[in-house]
Amino acid sequence: MANGRIKTASFGPSFLGAVLLFCAFAVGAWILFRFAAPTQTYEEKRAQERRDKVAAINAEAMDKLYGPPKWIDQTKGTVQLPIDVAMDLMVNDYQSKPVQPSQVKVDNPYPAGLQAPAPAAAAASPSPEAKP
Repeated sequence: MANGRIKTASFGPSFLGAVLLFCAFAVGAWILFRFAAPTQTYEEKRAQERRDKVAAINAEAMDKLYGPPKWIDQTKGTVQLPIDVAMDLMVNDYQSKPVQPSQVKVDNPYPAGLQAPAPAAAAASPSPEAKP
């Protein structure tokens, strides 16, 4: 204890220099990362390519579904129609046909022994006009 003073720790120029150097580095890193141009990674590029392909496929599908009518094969008479026009044509076609029973023959789906009742048994039932 020279001169009767107690020596205490102080923030000397080396400590303040280290703090300022750290702050300068932090500000430089912040500026570098904040204003640096973002780069696309390989996965982001592949994802963008996939999105572009899906958009092209969807555009082609929408063109086929809702685009103008066009010939596919004129010799065979194949035409590509928008879906709403095709549905209207089918509705008109079905509405112009008379209602009738199906002409499709169906084999009996039941195995032997589990067959449905014969049509003669159904005809033997009393008619609604016959009163007891």
